[in-house]
Amino acid sequence: MNESGYPSKIFLEIVEKIKQLIDENHLGPGDKIPSERELSDRLKVGRSSVREALRSLELLGLIETKRGEGTYICDFRNHRLVEILGAFVLQSHQARTDLENTIQLIETGAIADLIRRGKKLPAERWEAEEAIDQRLFFDWLIKNTDNRLLLKIWRILTEYAPYYHRPERRTDKAVFLQLLSCVNDGDEAAAVSVYKNKINKCHTAVGK
Repeated sequence: MNESGYPSKIFLEIVEKIKQLIDENHLGPGDKIPSERELSDRLKVGRSSVREALRSLELLGLIETKRGEGTYICDFRNHRLVEILGAFVLQSHQARTDLENTIQLIETGAIADLIRRGKKLPAERWEAEEAIDQRLFFDWLIKNTDNRLLLKIWRILTEYAPYYHRPERRTDKAVFLQLLSCVNDGDEAAAVSVYKNKINKCHTAVGK
């Protein structure tokens, strides 16, 4: 941190490099990351800077250091943010409504982003399915935006969405294939209409 209280550029670069290293090695929750000394050597930065970056990641609950064993990646579902969110969501009907609206904003935003960037999505991925799991579909769709932060936020939020955790969340594939067709045709109005009038109605009905 610098004197202003904001992270320094070098600090942010180290955090980003650690994240890249985790991604490149396909590490996930429970996996051990390189030691402070190894990271210092591999990233070509001082150990004190690496230590500061690791300490910040640990304070956020993203990694955990076990004395005598090493440092491990935490499961995001055990993240403090999820605990806070869970407590908030269970407070009132309005909170649950806000949660559902936020998920819908992310999903429609992802649809709009894909269309505006002219990205084509392979419908073949889903054509063999008789019914499509809504959560798997939107996880795949949002992943195609290449916005990893958006995907992580959506995944955390859907942990608390009732309609994403019931058998009824599987929907006739024709609806999703129609949505994909609209996305690939670049028709944002039609895609959002399919989402709101067909897919989102399934959300609302199951969530009640």
